Amino acid sequence: MKFDYFNFKSNNKVKKGSIIFSQPLMKDPNFQRSLILICEHNNEGSLGYVLNEKIHPNVLKLDLNKKILNNLYLGGPVDKSYLNFIHNYNKIPNSDVILDDVFLGGDMDFILNNDVEIQHDIKCKFFCGYSGWSPNQLEEEIDQNSWIVINEYDVNILFDKIDDKFWSLFLSNFGGKNKIFSNYPKDPSLN
Repeated sequence: MKFDYFNFKSNNKVKKGSIIFSQPLMKDPNFQRSLILICEHNNEGSLGYVLNEKIHPNVLKLDLNKKILNNLYLGGPVDKSYLNFIHNYNKIPNSDVILDDVFLGGDMDFILNNDVEIQHDIKCKFFCGYSGWSPNQLEEEIDQNSWIVINEYDVNILFDKIDDKFWSLFLSNFGGKNKIFSNYPKDPSLN
């Protein structure tokens, strides 16, 4: 039996609500060690948000509410001035359902102007920018082993304060070669 250590083929089909994570050898700096929640996936393309690229509030020169700044992530390389959010509160007007108990967007003023505490009353994560793919582009990248698709997971993971180290932990949970590659350095030449 031949074992291919560099084949990260995913048998799961990507869909709205999938988490995709970059395979260990991805070289694209925009997505290296990324976990992305897919929020739209249809014949017009795909859209998602990077879950593990926290933005430090001091880095931005934006005048944003503290509720946003403390829970702000870089959603992807496209239109970094675009602000959106995921949450678990079904009473926010104009939200789109992603999964049971996971919603995208809606009336941001509802959160900002009401006496709700993020991560206590409402679980929420804000994103500057997004990740986008043209029709069939994401499927092609998955076929080329760029992404591993996960469709079954605990939705609470979406709202955890996670960083780039979380990618390694996430990958190692799949065991076998995934556990080996979870310790693979970002830049092997520095090893």
